[in-house]
Amino acid sequence: MAENERLRQRRLAANQSLYRTVNEQIEALNQAFEETAGIGGEWVCECADMDCTTIVSAHLYEYEAVRLSPRTFLVCPGHVFPEVERVVDANERFMIVEKTGAGAEVAEAGSRHSAR
Repeated sequence: MAENERLRQRRLAANQSLYRTVNEQIEALNQAFEETAGIGGEWVCECADMDCTTIVSAHLYEYEAVRLSPRTFLVCPGHVFPEVERVVDANERFMIVEKTGAGAEVAEAGSRHSAR
């Protein structure tokens, strides 16, 4: 793999990890809304585009399932970067992507840091 490709994969994964950190803060609010009102949550799209501010609708249990793997991220349909990730699941509200290559290493490392 070319060094430029590795650097791009790492940068895009770092972008997604930042959005995941934001969603971790939102998770408590979504949990309260789901428990009291029975409504699904809203999350920030975890795509690699640093300018993306799109909201993704997903129930808390759906988001928590995505979080089971540090390599998977919740994104809006069409917000996939096929050069650094693959789609592992999709529906009309969201897609789940899995980081590959060097990006997967960054995602796993980010997960270890946020677990501390």
